[in-house]
Amino acid sequence: MSLVFFPCCVASAFVDHAQVAARLVVDKLGVEIEDGTEFNCCGYPYKGIDFKAFILLSGRNLALAEKMGADLVTTCGCCYGTTKQAESILKHDLSLSDYVNNALKREGLAYKGKSTVRHLVEVLLANPGIPNLKARLDGSQRGLRVATHYGCKLLRPNDVVGFDSPFSPSRFDQLVEATGAVTVPWSEKLECCGAPLIGINDTTSLLLAKKKLESAIQAKADLICTACPCCYLQFERTRKTFTFEYESAHRVVLPRFKFERTRMALSFESVSDFNIPSLAYVQLIGLALGLDEGALGVGGIKFDPALPPCHQAGGMPLGAV
Repeated sequence: MSLVFFPCCVASAFVDHAQVAARLVVDKLGVEIEDGTEFNCCGYPYKGIDFKAFILLSGRNLALAEKMGADLVTTCGCCYGTTKQAESILKHDLSLSDYVNNALKREGLAYKGKSTVRHLVEVLLANPGIPNLKARLDGSQRGLRVATHYGCKLLRPNDVVGFDSPFSPSRFDQLVEATGAVTVPWSEKLECCGAPLIGINDTTSLLLAKKKLESAIQAKADLICTACPCCYLQFERTRKTFTFEYESAHRVVLPRFKFERTRMALSFESVSDFNIPSLAYVQLIGLALGLDEGALGVGGIKFDPALPPCHQAGGMPLGAV
């Protein structure tokens, strides 16, 4: 089965450099993945609003891939988990399967369960594989202490996605360690970054991400490496928000969210103690392959910390849970 890239909406709109980095990495490694042009949103933002719309959106993407004789490949954990869920539902719920295929008839499409979705991490683990990947990398990241963040949708529900153990995952760590980096244990490793709550409860969303950043710092990590661009964006957004507020008032003062104003003492002595960066895994691998930092978009997120998160790049629509 051939492979076709499925672009993430959030990454395409707000962290496109991560998608560019993915293309640069797979080309450098000689992994053949076609570009798709007719795909729509995976349906993730609609799951809590219109369940049938979510299934239809994902079903159409799978049908397009099936027509191409290909499997979908995504860099995004949310797109991966959402499409995996839709795939499972379409295989087990005949009424929803009929609904989707009846709608797709207008485009001459049908989903018969022949195509699936794969995360780029599992693609790279299979081809070129860890031994070949290690042989290709320059070792420039040797000794770098990395806190790996899998993201909720990559691991749960395990009976649907089946990517790795939801309690003690290791596959993403193996990929990161192939660069020469050291993955560190950290207490919040498997907790949600808070991104799905943007636009619903912005305060809680930021505090969840802040807790993860604190945990990574306490583990003495040099950076957080994420398997999902939505999580990557959330960490950078949170880091810059709290850094901005600390520099402004030496206290964390969250912007006004839905008429609520929250204050919390910052537990670090200086802003530098909180300033831990994040990288998408394709950027980390690209650096280890010797690719140019500028081309990989390292440090490329544009963000105004004076605005509420729901007004920022990557603010998730209501119901994206």
